[in-house]
Amino acid sequence: MKIIKIAALCLLSCMLSACPKQSEEYITLVNNSKQDIVFQEYRKRNITSVDTLFLCRVGAVEIPKGSSSLVHSVDDTGWKADFNIILCLQFLIMDSETYSQYMYEPCDTIRKYVPILHHYRVSLADMEQANWTIVYPPEEKESF
Repeated sequence: MKIIKIAALCLLSCMLSACPKQSEEYITLVNNSKQDIVFQEYRKRNITSVDTLFLCRVGAVEIPKGSSSLVHSVDDTGWKADFNIILCLQFLIMDSETYSQYMYEPCDTIRKYVPILHHYRVSLADMEQANWTIVYPPEEKESF
């Protein structure tokens, strides 16, 4: 009987100390355009309009036309926890071919010759509404 009580207490403590449900682990970026693109992600507390510039020494991730890429949250707690720290997240979209020509040039050269095709500035509410998916080119109903 004593063993059953101990086992029940162990089971109860395991159930009560279980990890909280993890929020969405990935944001999916979908490239529905007719060209390969690259994106650069920017996670900072305070994003201003100046921050729509290409960031030096960060690089960019390619998404071939007709495919998608997953952007992982900072840690295992998921994107909801990340958005408690950062109010919004920014993605800069650029043409892959143009970026490839200038990617090893000085930053001011990249900013001059590699135009930003689109920038997304998204909040937690935006991502929940869009089912954690960002589509390029923007769909008409997107508000971010």
